[in-house]
Amino acid sequence: MTAEPIILIGTHRSGTTWLGEVFSQHPRLAYAVEPRHIWTFGNSYTPDDLLTEQHATPRVVSHIKNAFADFVRDHGKDRLCEKTPSNCLRLRFIHAIYPNARILLVIRDGRSVLRSTDEILASGVPMSRIISRARQTPLREWPAYAGQTASTIYRKVTGQKLNYWGPRPPGWRDWLKTDPPDVVMAKQWAATISRALDDADFLTAQGQPVFKFRYEDLMQDPRRIVTEICAFAQLDKPQPVIDFAAHTADPARADKWRDELDDELLALVRPHMQPTLTRLGYAW
Repeated sequence: MTAEPIILIGTHRSGTTWLGEVFSQHPRLAYAVEPRHIWTFGNSYTPDDLLTEQHATPRVVSHIKNAFADFVRDHGKDRLCEKTPSNCLRLRFIHAIYPNARILLVIRDGRSVLRSTDEILASGVPMSRIISRARQTPLREWPAYAGQTASTIYRKVTGQKLNYWGPRPPGWRDWLKTDPPDVVMAKQWAATISRALDDADFLTAQGQPVFKFRYEDLMQDPRRIVTEICAFAQLDKPQPVIDFAAHTADPARADKWRDELDDELLALVRPHMQPTLTRLGYAW
């Protein structure tokens, strides 16, 4: 790779999939879609998805850098762009590996995230995705994921709703034991984005700025926001990226929660979401 990677950070269901498609329009970028097996190398048996600079041992750093360099080369490109939602819990880990990476943090109203996550829990994970991840995971790390994968497949086959999906912040297993599903989703979002914000502030104080922006602003004014993003990412000749964003952004995506989340549910999750929403500048 001849340029520092562009790392897309955002909680699950925050628009990172669409944003990745936007960046994939650039001819220089090799876009990696949720390469968890690369990021978790040597750390697969942790109880949650949190990784810090302490997990970035020389062996881990070497493996991750080599794996992504191979990915970029194999795709005939010269710069990496990637998105993995659980990396919300790993900004300091990423910084230890790529101290000059261009990190972009997309922020979305947690009520939209909750609504969208519930759709995934109901529909389940496609079998093709489960198989693809199994193939990507080294054999020695399969035991770390066997239980969760078996549960996902069982619920898929029997038509049951998933009990959890997405990043696993510290405490996630305890929530499953004590809290109703909607509260689990609320806590998951709040803990995940809060960690990302805290670490982004830490990195900025260390001289490594993180570009933060709202999903809602991105949908309303994609040309302006993506132009600013590309400038921060030091992406040359960004017009294909900007044009694709302008043509595919859908402002209607931003506020679907207002029509689909009832007052009873909102009252239930409010204590767990409002402090973080306030921190992010969203009104209840």
